[in-house]
Amino acid sequence: MILHHSSILDRNARMLTSYGLLQRKSLQMRLETLSTKSFLFLSSSNRSTSTRVPPQKVIPASSQSWNYHCFRNTSLSGPSSYHRYFSDNDLSVFGNNPYGSPDNLKYSVPRRLKQKIVTANDAVELVRSGDTVAVSGFVTQGSPEAILQALGKRFERDGNPRDLTLLFGGGPGDYGERGLSHLAKVQTMPDGTEISMLKRTIGGHYGQVPKVAELVLQNKVEAWTLPMGSISRMIRAQSTHSPGHFTSIGLGTYCDPDHLGGAANEAAKKSPLHPQLVSKIEFNGETCLIYKALPIDVAIIRGTTADSQGNITMEHESLLCDQKITAAAAKNSGGIVIAQVKRIAADGSLKSRDIQVPGPFVDCVVVVDEKDHDELHGMSYITKHSPALTGEIKIPAGEVPPMSLDIRKFIARRAFFEVRPNQVVNLGIGLPEGVASVAAEENMLNYLTLSTEPGSFGGLPASGHEFGPAFNASSLMEMNQMFDFYDGGGLDLCFLGAAQISKNGDVNVSRMSSDRLTGPGGFVDISQSTKNVVFMTPLTTKGLRVSAVHDSLSIDHEGSIKKFVNRVFEKTFSGDEAVRRGQKVFYVTERAVFRRTADHDTIELVEVAPGIDVQKDVIYQMEFTPVVSPNLKIMDRRIYRDRIMDVTSEIFGSLVDRCTYHENDHTMYLNLFGITLNTVDDVEWFMTSLRGMIRPIVQKKGPIDMVINYDGFDVSKDLESVYLDETAKIEEELYKSVKRYTGHAFKRAKLKKEMKIEDWNPNKLFDEFDVDHSGFLTREELRNGFFEKFQIRLKQNQLDVFGNKIDRTRFVHGITQILSTST
Repeated sequence: MILHHSSILDRNARMLTSYGLLQRKSLQMRLETLSTKSFLFLSSSNRSTSTRVPPQKVIPASSQSWNYHCFRNTSLSGPSSYHRYFSDNDLSVFGNNPYGSPDNLKYSVPRRLKQKIVTANDAVELVRSGDTVAVSGFVTQGSPEAILQALGKRFERDGNPRDLTLLFGGGPGDYGERGLSHLAKVQTMPDGTEISMLKRTIGGHYGQVPKVAELVLQNKVEAWTLPMGSISRMIRAQSTHSPGHFTSIGLGTYCDPDHLGGAANEAAKKSPLHPQLVSKIEFNGETCLIYKALPIDVAIIRGTTADSQGNITMEHESLLCDQKITAAAAKNSGGIVIAQVKRIAADGSLKSRDIQVPGPFVDCVVVVDEKDHDELHGMSYITKHSPALTGEIKIPAGEVPPMSLDIRKFIARRAFFEVRPNQVVNLGIGLPEGVASVAAEENMLNYLTLSTEPGSFGGLPASGHEFGPAFNASSLMEMNQMFDFYDGGGLDLCFLGAAQISKNGDVNVSRMSSDRLTGPGGFVDISQSTKNVVFMTPLTTKGLRVSAVHDSLSIDHEGSIKKFVNRVFEKTFSGDEAVRRGQKVFYVTERAVFRRTADHDTIELVEVAPGIDVQKDVIYQMEFTPVVSPNLKIMDRRIYRDRIMDVTSEIFGSLVDRCTYHENDHTMYLNLFGITLNTVDDVEWFMTSLRGMIRPIVQKKGPIDMVINYDGFDVSKDLESVYLDETAKIEEELYKSVKRYTGHAFKRAKLKKEMKIEDWNPNKLFDEFDVDHSGFLTREELRNGFFEKFQIRLKQNQLDVFGNKIDRTRFVHGITQILSTST
């Protein structure tokens, strides 16, 4: 058996100390020079090597059949190139007769290596100066606090490890001293020089880790703020040894290399890593960004339960914060994985389907004592444990507390008017959370699927500093998978906050000034990949007071800071890029609504609240003059009434609106989503209305083929027999055939007919898409038209074929080509 100079060897050599196989005192090897600490590792001669650590000179320990080599671990030793022969006494720690056959070793090393349970202090001894460290967690959720605390204390004690590269997406932190703030440490040496635990940071959100942000602002570390989804996929790319994450997310924003390339300070701009971290290329006619994959030396992750093999489950975790891919990336980089858990299970007792991180991924398991769970292993820094957030149970839904009639509710109510049934929606932090409250108040919450970027679907997202998981979520996926869904256009609608908005519709949420750092979180991914985007903000701030008077809005005291500015401090969202992508973008305030379209380079004022003077209360409170729509509308007065708006019927549409008749094949498509029949009168109304629509057509052309969507339809249990009897009667009387579907199956059945090109007159379709009757189509009108009519989400290269303003000739050519390839 020989010792290899490899990353695998280095990892396992470092582990031996923690496992207790070699105690630190014995590792001094009783050398003549006691300043060197060495490690011994046994491995078969056919073990693969890697190139993480440059080979160092080794000297054979014996000419016998078994060779032992000494390997120096630079993390725990001072500068030294000392290598020496081992004496029999040195090797006696491994048992008697080490030079005999391998059977004499009794497999003691492999058996002990499988016992991966160590203390936090021992685990962090494996982190070396210069390592790249990736940490799982999301804002206040799922922090490996015990490990981070121990790592910070080690630096305070030993001055090591130093010059770390910290890679993180959403945190974790408590907006104070804990989480990643444990690593934001600097020491002053006797000669006056400073040593820093961190050399560089690459993160998605710094708000919850203020100590790290402070180092960034002081220019003491190189720092970048990148989209959280891109960081998540950078890590995944490293796990497969891909060069990086290829995407269009970030184009036109501060992440674009043509702007800042994500640099958060001057130190980052001067770093040799800066031109490599985010680069721009052309691929298949599309402009893309590449977020560079970085080798990970140490992954620090968290789970709930582990066995001694290192298998990790996450039943008490509120989110799946990329623990698996972070561990895989470190493992495939030749690094190590340290996992924090709260309890240990017997080997073989964990169900294979429950294991989120397989044992072979994990090198060390740190178990937090039960008495320390609240401090070091709470579900979050806010809540020690909530089974409704971890998905263990579902609590009675109850009522979402209604908002008081104030500025937050005015904005949330107007934003809510953009909602349609059966949409998948993302709500940002802050003002956008009010949309869920309004939806509940209007009895619409059950007809939407709310989601959050770290991976929750359904339920009601937690708010404030607890943001991330959801109460009674219907499902949970890993964060990188959720961003795959988002970036691919899976969201129908998003509601996001806005700190600043410029004249061309740019939005800033990531940084307000040179001395204040936040980061974008998932904002860039969400805002650039969602078809319908609603930004929510008051028109002014600091001192603004408003009230509702007689169904109108009164400005009682104007804010002293304008939020609509000539130029944003940092461009987190690009209005021009949104036009290029064909997105539908609204900016909703308590007193006015704006939009950005291809028609103007400046945002357009399209709605104003009742009781508001456009010039005095809107335009004078902005740093620029918006375009004022010739069709300026008054915002719905119900927004300012202290009672339910009762807009459900308008959002769902009438029964007539739900029917689509195809004369060519004599087929009626009926969408019943959102209809609930609770009384006999409801059933009678429904059947009478349906007969009234269908009978004239049947009298003219005979029995009709029906295709019906039953997704979201409900009838009281005691009325089921009544409804079925009436349905049988109408079938016999009017139907030739009937097919019943739910959800997307209904849409597919409908599209089979609608996507026959020969059935469509392109000029008629052009007029249908041309909402503003301008004689040209904008990209927004084109994209919306394709989706509404054909359920086709146009890709960027498809939009580029048409240009920015599309006339009839371009439209006829383009639509024929796209429908031909989509059929």
